[in-house]
Amino acid sequence: MIHPDTKVRTVSEAIGNGVFATALIPQGTIVVVRDRFDTSLTIEEFQQLPALLKNALETYLYHDCDGKLILSWDHARLMNHSCASNTMLTAYGFEIAVRDIQPGEEMTTEYGLLNIQEPYQIHCKCPGCREHLRRDDIDQHGERWDALVRASMQLIAEQEQPLMALLDSRTKQRIMDFQCDNALYCSVHSLKWRVAL
Repeated sequence: MIHPDTKVRTVSEAIGNGVFATALIPQGTIVVVRDRFDTSLTIEEFQQLPALLKNALETYLYHDCDGKLILSWDHARLMNHSCASNTMLTAYGFEIAVRDIQPGEEMTTEYGLLNIQEPYQIHCKCPGCREHLRRDDIDQHGERWDALVRASMQLIAEQEQPLMALLDSRTKQRIMDFQCDNALYCSVHSLKWRVAL
């Protein structure tokens, strides 16, 4: 589920829709939580779907670290990529704001954390745009992404967290453990699906 202070609107004719903040969302705010209403499919289940349905879903699915295909049930699936995203997926089952997101600002995420299997071109046009997403993005950029996530997770207790109630007790405990001892941080490298070749 996505943070309640968000709405969908058109970004541009070329890009289509995106997700925008309707209020200030400070760094350290949990902005998306994977919950029990999100759909999880094995690759085999996805392959058995009718072609029309597969084509419609493909844009919105991502691989988790187990190789399952995940589809968010709400407008979290409409978040666009930016190489300088203001949110990041964590290894804790949620996405976090890695800087303050201003009212009216588009909320963007880092697709490199979503286990992209085939390289494809991106056009976020941000400073330092990588121009392509690749299968080894987590390996190449994980340290930098970890620094952003780690700094933001240290602020969780300072922010209002409307999605906290959706986290299970184990995840809440892992967050508390990290806040007591930063050495217990779980890296974004653990999000990588180790595909059997």
